Amino acid sequence: MRRRTGARGFLLGFCFTLLWQAGWGVLALVLWLLHRWLGISLYWSCAALGVWPLSALLATVFIRLGTGGAGAQARQNRNPYSADNARMFLGVANGAAPAGAPVPGEPVRTAVLVIWRKAIAQSLAQKLRDAPDLRLVFEPSHSHARAAVRAHGACAALVEVAESGGSHGVSDCLELCARLREEAPQCKLLLMCPEQDNEAVARAVEAKRAGRIDDFVFYDASMDYVASKLLAM
Repeated sequence: MRRRTGARGFLLGFCFTLLWQAGWGVLALVLWLLHRWLGISLYWSCAALGVWPLSALLATVFIRLGTGGAGAQARQNRNPYSADNARMFLGVANGAAPAGAPVPGEPVRTAVLVIWRKAIAQSLAQKLRDAPDLRLVFEPSHSHARAAVRAHGACAALVEVAESGGSHGVSDCLELCARLREEAPQCKLLLMCPEQDNEAVARAVEAKRAGRIDDFVFYDASMDYVASKLLAM
C-alpha cells in the first residue's frame, strides 16, 4: 500500500484511530444517561468524552513515530523477481558487465528472453552464468521486445507462449517472431510452448518448417536443454 504523508495522512490516521476507540464515546453516552436517570455527576460523562479524542490523538502520534513518520525514505526493492528489478537482476548471465556493455576484449553475444515468467528467466541466467560470451536481457513485454532486440543487436530471442493464450498466446508470439525476422534477420528465434496445447505445438512445427522460427522447446524441457539451445544459436 502506498504510504500517505503530510497533514492529510496524519488527519486520516487520527480519524481511523478515533473510530477504533469509539468505546470512549459509548461510555460517555452511558454516563450521560446515568446522569439523567440516577443523578450521578455530569463530570464523568464529560471526562469520558474528553479522553476519547485525546487518547486517539496520542495513539496516532505514537503510531506515526513508530513507523518513521512522513519523511521516511522509501526502502530499496531487493526482490529479484519483482518487475522493477527484473532487467537489473538478469542483465548479464555471467555477471561481468551491465546489460548493453560488452566485456572488453571479448566478443559478446546477447540473447533476449521474452518471457513473462521471471522464475524461468532467472533459472536460465543461473545456468548460463559460466558462459563468458553470452549475456541475457530479460524483457517480459511484447511491446518492448523488438526494441530490446534492436538495441542489443541480439543474436537470439527466446519467446514464451502463454498457456492461457490472450496477449501472450501463440498467435501473438508468432506475429512477434515475424516482425523480429523482418527487423533483425540475424536474430535466431526460439519458441517455448506448452506441450499440452495441441494448437500451439502444431503452429510451432509449421512455423519451423516455413522458416518463420529457428526452433522450439516445450515447457517441460530441462533448463540445461534450453540453455544449450540458446548457446547453439
